[in-house]
Amino acid sequence: NPMNTLAASGTLLAERGQHAAQPLLPVGEDARLGASYAAQSRPPLLLVVVGETARAQNWSLNGYGRPTTPSLTGWRARGGLVNFPRASSCGTSTQVSVPCMFSPLTRKEGGDETARSENLLDVLQRAGLAVLWIDNQAGCKGVCDRVPTVRIADAPIPGLCEGGECLDEAMMHGLDARIAALDPQRRARGVVLVMHQMGSHGPAYHKRSPANRKPFQPECRSVTLADCSQEELVNAYDNSIAYTDRFLNHALSWLRAQSTNGRFDTGLYYVSDHGES
Repeated sequence: NPMNTLAASGTLLAERGQHAAQPLLPVGEDARLGASYAAQSRPPLLLVVVGETARAQNWSLNGYGRPTTPSLTGWRARGGLVNFPRASSCGTSTQVSVPCMFSPLTRKEGGDETARSENLLDVLQRAGLAVLWIDNQAGCKGVCDRVPTVRIADAPIPGLCEGGECLDEAMMHGLDARIAALDPQRRARGVVLVMHQMGSHGPAYHKRSPANRKPFQPECRSVTLADCSQEELVNAYDNSIAYTDRFLNHALSWLRAQSTNGRFDTGLYYVSDHGES
């Protein structure tokens, strides 16, 4: 066992050192806006929400027996929401899964390894679009290194941030000003906002939803999960999913307002980085 640990550590350090010394391979060097942009009357605004630790199994949109996604279910009933219930992740950690989500490689091709090439955000920016990463997590794991980035915890929102952590709705504050601060020429072509959620990050599931938004009780309030019953643990996790539903409803409503006032053509894409055991 001691030799195995030393050998594995040496291999990992050697791989990281090798990749760190090499420049990233460019992707989409010929990226440009398509012909359809010439006919557009207003620029597109796409909000990409990178979820955290959200299991498809616990979404009522996917047939789960508890109403964890009532708002999204309502959006689907009114039309305009498409749900893909069967998705798989590159890994079981943010460190692996988030870079893989934006990589041009599949998992089998090495998308779950240390990045050796540029990613989707580089291509969007190269095409002339305005890109902004808004982070409510422990960083973007290298994905946003070359695009404008905002860390929500750096300017806490009263009532939504406590103890160095913020609820995801804090990312919705000041969005109009953040968009206005982007390069005007790029903004006129189109805007891509990426929001990296705190989502359902464990083991402190009870911290992922506000005290007045906990429909499932009793709730596990310990980070030592063995101290809680199965029911309490599931309730705490499902409350975090229900809060993500609320956050996405807030985001969709904001996008609809941007479209109604004639500023942008809007859309939202949500996908979680990985699930949870």
